[in-house]
Amino acid sequence: MRSERARRHAAPLCALLGALCLAWPAPPARAQAVPEYELKAAFVFNFAVFTEWPADTLAGGAAMTICLHPGNSLLPALSALADKAVNGHKVSVRAQAGAGLRGCQILVLDSLDRERWPQWRRELGGAGVLTVTDDRVIGADGAAIALAIENRRIGFDVDMGALRQARLSLSSKLLRLARSVR
Repeated sequence: MRSERARRHAAPLCALLGALCLAWPAPPARAQAVPEYELKAAFVFNFAVFTEWPADTLAGGAAMTICLHPGNSLLPALSALADKAVNGHKVSVRAQAGAGLRGCQILVLDSLDRERWPQWRRELGGAGVLTVTDDRVIGADGAAIALAIENRRIGFDVDMGALRQARLSLSSKLLRLARSVR
C-alpha cells in the first residue's frame, strides 16, 4: 500500500522536476580566462581605489600617476588604465627608468627592478608612493603590496610597515582580502 502511494506521488514530482530541468537555462559557454597581466592591472587599479594618500602627495583633482620601468611586462595592461578616474583623480601611466619617482603615486615593480630597488626604497622613504610588485624578492624586501599567484589565483600580501613609512593607509575592506598582512 505504501509503495502504491509513493508511486502516485512520484509521477507528478518527476514531471515537475523534468519541466524545471527543461526550463532552467543552460550554463553559459565557458568564460574566456582574463590574461594574467590584465588581471594584475585590475588589482593595481583597485589598490588605488582603496588607498588614501596624504594631501601633500595627491592634491584634490590632481592626476594620479602610475610609474613603472619601460620593460615591465605590465606596461601594456596598465597603459589601458590611462584616463580612467580613481576617486576624482585622472590616471596617467608613465614608463620611466627611475628618475622622478617621488612624483608617482603608485610604483609598479617587477624582477627587472631588483638591482635598483634597495636604492629606490631609500629614496622613496616617506614620499607617499604606493609600491606594488609581482616579484617575490622585492615583495619580501619592503614593497607595500606584493602580488602572487597561488593555485592559479592572484592574491596579495600587505606590508604595513612599508605603508606607514610611505604615510599611506589602505581600506580595511582591502586588507580583509589580503592573503597576509604583516
